Amino acid sequence: MASLVRLIHSVRAAVVARANALPVLLFVFTWASSASAAPRYVDRPLTLPRLVFGGDVGIGVAHSRAGGLNLTGAGLNLEGALGITSSVELGLRTGIRLGDDARFLKADQVGRTLATETYGTGFETVANPELRVRWGAYRGRVVEVGLDGRLYLPIETATRAGILFGVPLAFHVADFLRIDTGLYLPVIFTSPASTVISVPAYFWFQASNKVWLGPMVGLRHVDPGGPVSSRDDLLLGFGLGWQVASSVDLKWMLLAPRVNVNSNESFVFGGGFGVQFRIGE
Repeated sequence: MASLVRLIHSVRAAVVARANALPVLLFVFTWASSASAAPRYVDRPLTLPRLVFGGDVGIGVAHSRAGGLNLTGAGLNLEGALGITSSVELGLRTGIRLGDDARFLKADQVGRTLATETYGTGFETVANPELRVRWGAYRGRVVEVGLDGRLYLPIETATRAGILFGVPLAFHVADFLRIDTGLYLPVIFTSPASTVISVPAYFWFQASNKVWLGPMVGLRHVDPGGPVSSRDDLLLGFGLGWQVASSVDLKWMLLAPRVNVNSNESFVFGGGFGVQFRIGE
């Protein structure tokens, strides 16, 4: 019952936050309706167009019940990116956790809708900022290849700086399917260093000109460093996107970051809702 009450309060807070943001969203929708429409999602490139700003605001609610714990918390994901050229994009991301449960569960990550590669954060109210640069190195009719570089800034207590090197890949299959995958190698400079080898795969089916959806999976080899043994994780999720205006997308995601937990470990799952708006498109 206590868990249900916390969940209701979390959802209520999310509804209030969205209501307060409604005037801003209405302005964005009105402005976007007069701009040129973005391509269908399966046809979009890996990077934003030149001088286009993309803002992402998301809210996630995470839940865990194991070992006598019954936790539910909400968190906000805040991101901004700018296309410097037609193939180079700069971005900044952080998160805000709303309460003790949200800090423990890192609920902001569930609000990072349709993306799962989040590393280098701790358990404070404000998540460590992530600075990133992406270069669309090659774009063909079927395959796109990019290079990602990310820097994690340790503003949270008991965290360390980190970096990530990634090779994102996008496969445009026929005119109805896009597969986003690649290889991501984050390193957190603890002593000894903590490393991950991650291979995500998102299968996006273009259900209509405005709607896309599909399963999200990921395989990770995690080496925490020190005496803790390395492990292999399996991530499962499902995402849905809807282009409600020419430069505005609504996004939903269900996510279990690690489904292969042991019986004595905490199983975490959650759902997120996000809005992306693009200015200058």
